[in-house]
Amino acid sequence: MTPKQAKADILRCAQEFEYFARRYLKIVDINGLETTLVMNETQVEILKALESENHIMILKARKLGSTTFIAGYYLWKALFKKNCKVAVVAHTDEASRAIFSIYQFFYKNLPDHIRVRTVTDRSNTLKLATGSMIKVGTASSESFRGQTYQYIHASEYAFWPNLSKTIAGLFGTAEANATVILESTANGLNEAYEMWQEENGFKKLFIGWTIDGRYTRKEPAFKETTKFEREYRVRHSLSDSQYNWMVHVLRTKCANSWQIFNQEFPVSAEMAFVTSGSRFFPEPWPIAGTVTGLKVFHEPKKFHVYAMGVDTASGSPGGDYSAIMVLDVSDTQAIKMAASYYDRAPPSDFKETVHELAVKYNALAVVESNSYGLSIIEHLQEKSYPQQYRDQYWDKVKGMFAPRYGFNTNAKSRNLLLSRLYEYITRGWCEVTDENFMSEANALVYNRRGKVEAAGGKHDDIVIATGLALMGLDQVDDLVSEVIQQHRPSTVAEMLQWESATGKCFKDTQEDDFAPSPIDSIHDSVGVF
Repeated sequence: MTPKQAKADILRCAQEFEYFARRYLKIVDINGLETTLVMNETQVEILKALESENHIMILKARKLGSTTFIAGYYLWKALFKKNCKVAVVAHTDEASRAIFSIYQFFYKNLPDHIRVRTVTDRSNTLKLATGSMIKVGTASSESFRGQTYQYIHASEYAFWPNLSKTIAGLFGTAEANATVILESTANGLNEAYEMWQEENGFKKLFIGWTIDGRYTRKEPAFKETTKFEREYRVRHSLSDSQYNWMVHVLRTKCANSWQIFNQEFPVSAEMAFVTSGSRFFPEPWPIAGTVTGLKVFHEPKKFHVYAMGVDTASGSPGGDYSAIMVLDVSDTQAIKMAASYYDRAPPSDFKETVHELAVKYNALAVVESNSYGLSIIEHLQEKSYPQQYRDQYWDKVKGMFAPRYGFNTNAKSRNLLLSRLYEYITRGWCEVTDENFMSEANALVYNRRGKVEAAGGKHDDIVIATGLALMGLDQVDDLVSEVIQQHRPSTVAEMLQWESATGKCFKDTQEDDFAPSPIDSIHDSVGVF
């Protein structure tokens, strides 16, 4: 290359990152071969964001090449901009060494006319003769103090201890117009999740696995696929080759665990966070917000049977929600959410809502009897509402088991409730249409002791109400009898409707003659009977 050509090449490299990367940034690909950095779909998206934004927060699936790209981009800035200071902050010493090795590999493989002379190349710092510097350390390190940086890369920030304090300290080293990239995979519903949710001046960039063209497979790995796999495909609009890859990786690389797959390869920000926090349900629902008040999905129908779960709170601002879930349990393997209520209502107001919904649907009312729920049970008794769930307790005075209204939640009964809820939801026996349920279920996780609970700052009120309604299935047969008495078929047509709704044979239950129906008259007139 002649001096003139070298000068022209340097000028073009300084102006076009993509050209510079494609020609001179050496990487080792997934096959172990040296090549140059031809940007993939993930890296193109990050570059687009950097062209218009100074503060970017990236949430991503694993192994998409974002760290490599950012290292290449910041090295480019340090090479072609004098006195450019770069700070790279990792979550562990091992990670910081790995990132610094990327910078070193890039630098040593540059051609002579591009490579700027180094002043220092220590274990964690690369200083160039132009006054530019790249320093790599950990979030717990004090080495970044005393310097001002124009470019900052916070790697795997979701795993940093004392995140808010550390981020604040890092911003204290940034120039006014500094470029700051926060990049991470998710780490449960922690401080990083809160940062992602709030308005903080950062452009939020989620990058899921479906954007990467490498995640495809031409031929199916398995002849048979499951219902969940097929539903996942439809929900996320996967191509044939993406679907083949997903099934293959799920079964062979992720132990056929949706939790593992969704943690490693999320397709939404919500999925990324909740799956990495040891979630209770295997797959999250679409992002849903909180909608207060009464929602009716299906009006009550003749011959249908309903169970209603009630979870009562104090009604205090900022506290838990009082929640009701009405389920249509006529078909126990095709249960539907008929209506729900969700609000911070005081028990004095909430009890009226409970009674009105119970009467409207003639529902078996399963009220959690702990704490504030007792006032709801007393109100239903005062109203002489007959369809109430009854529990058993040991009467010490009488020395015998006695019935009591409501469902008493303790460690054992709560586990039974959650187990039934999990079974009915994951098997597809209970249709989920309520947004509040989706939102709460997404935040339902195992804590360190293995207990299922709502993640920090979240709620589980409508989830528990749904579980309570499902516990009512144990006593719903009594309600079926009540429905039969209230809605006795009087014609053949109604008998057929009744049998279709209840799944029972009428003759096994009632032996009565029917009044003539229009269909009977037709049959009689043509001599069918």
